[in-house]
Amino acid sequence: MNNDLNDVFEQDDFILDPKNDVVFQKLFGKKENEDILLSFLNAVLGKQGNDRIVSVDFIDKKLNDEDILDEKIGILDVRVKTNEGTQINIEIQMINQYNMVKRTLFYWSKLYTSQIKKGGKYRELQKTITINILNFDYIDIEKFHTTYHLYEDEIKKMLTDILEVHFIEIPKFIKEQPNERDALHRWLMFLIKPNKAVLEVIEMADPAIRKAHNVLEILSRDPETIRLAELRAKAIMDEMDNIEGAREEGKREGREEGKREGKKEIAFNLLSLGFDILTVSKGTGLSEEEVKKIKEEISK
Repeated sequence: MNNDLNDVFEQDDFILDPKNDVVFQKLFGKKENEDILLSFLNAVLGKQGNDRIVSVDFIDKKLNDEDILDEKIGILDVRVKTNEGTQINIEIQMINQYNMVKRTLFYWSKLYTSQIKKGGKYRELQKTITINILNFDYIDIEKFHTTYHLYEDEIKKMLTDILEVHFIEIPKFIKEQPNERDALHRWLMFLIKPNKAVLEVIEMADPAIRKAHNVLEILSRDPETIRLAELRAKAIMDEMDNIEGAREEGKREGREEGKREGKKEIAFNLLSLGFDILTVSKGTGLSEEEVKKIKEEISK
């Protein structure tokens, strides 16, 4: 174990961020933690009483360094199938790559079509649900939890419930007054800040959250989980830097292009007033060849 991991491992109060998708997958995506996932799913989907999901089959995933370092691969999600056959995919996204809707529909379609094998029947296709937990604002609606289905445009009659997509935007939730009596609010409070002060408020109402906290503490003492979580956090930070760098480069290029267009407009006006090519070139900083092309455009 390296020195940095030793330091972390020896901190009694150290707790991993459950929003780190490596940690999230280990916390919610394991058969031994089925009760944790069931509580979370029922909270997100609003299932109560006899309507609650009572069991799921896990599609287990093995994490490796190469996958964890590749932010573009959506492999760090949680996939399950309910006892009724409904397919559910949960993905947590820490950074905005400005492609979430298309990415969601792409992964939804893969999960949906993977149900039918060669020679299978379309009637065998089951409802497929995608749940996206976003650590950034994305949907142009104030509410933090939005749900989408297929509806007719005018009368809003549902075509089928076979498609269901959820977006949960954490920054929007943070702006709200959390309601500890609401199951989804309790789970989001846990994901955002799993400290003792918050947990004392919500654990009494939800034994599954108490277990989730215990599992998270165990994961936070596991050197391999800490190492993988740090790798993932670094990959996400690098991707954020790349996105920010591209944005700044785009701004710079835009400014330079704006200046150049401004010079061309001045050159156009000067040429229209009868100034010669050499004078316009010296006055604007454009090459004589560029000024000649502008003059040719005026002459057309």
